[in-house]
Amino acid sequence: QGQSGDYGAIAREAAAAISGAEQAGRRPDEGDLLRLADAQARTGNTAGQAATLEKLIGNYPKKEYWGIYLARLQRKSGFSDRFALEIMRLKLAAGLLTKTDEFMEMSQLALQAGYPAEGKDIVDKGFAAGALGTGAEAERHKRLRDLAYKQEAEAKGSIDGRAAAAAALKDGNDLVQIGYAYVTMGQSDKGIGLIEQGIAKGGLKRPEDAKLRLGVAMLKSGKQKAKAVQILRSVQGTDGAADLGRVWTLVGSGG
Repeated sequence: QGQSGDYGAIAREAAAAISGAEQAGRRPDEGDLLRLADAQARTGNTAGQAATLEKLIGNYPKKEYWGIYLARLQRKSGFSDRFALEIMRLKLAAGLLTKTDEFMEMSQLALQAGYPAEGKDIVDKGFAAGALGTGAEAERHKRLRDLAYKQEAEAKGSIDGRAAAAAALKDGNDLVQIGYAYVTMGQSDKGIGLIEQGIAKGGLKRPEDAKLRLGVAMLKSGKQKAKAVQILRSVQGTDGAADLGRVWTLVGSGG
């Protein structure tokens, strides 16, 4: 069928095999998933291919599949640039963050987003991996590390006051932001509580982003996995938020 170019037939056969396995409670065959994804790509079924790739990383979480999926997701029509840091977080979770420029970019994005503890953690990981602190740019890497450490220390000293001020505001935007900052500092319970308060207070500029933050925070805490998956699956939107919610559930399931 492949030689004859009948990719429609290949897709139907592979889809039937996958469906049969799922209905029988078995993991779909990796080869069937790859054949279906390839046939969908060749017939221009981009939505179908995305769904198949999600099944592939959910059942066979290989780095190469994660890399293909995340690269494709960033190129998806309408995918917002504001989720660049979220893509980097997924790369880190999938073990794909290895290059010097990736550690630099993620750390800088975290600092810009107001999460200096996360930025510091990424810099530390980069130095530990030998990706930062060597070569012609070593001094630049060290300056970034110094900046991350400085901002993280300042944030630790001011965050409790900022949280109190956020609680007095009419909307919950700052509570969500500061809550996730607590999560990045290792204070998951406190952070999750503040994010929940922010969502309950309302008036959010991006309520779906807030749900995504809450779901990821719960997932990373390791204490509320079932609830985290439920929240992440409920994230809506055509700008990438819903896609990211689904993908984080695959991380949570071991994919």
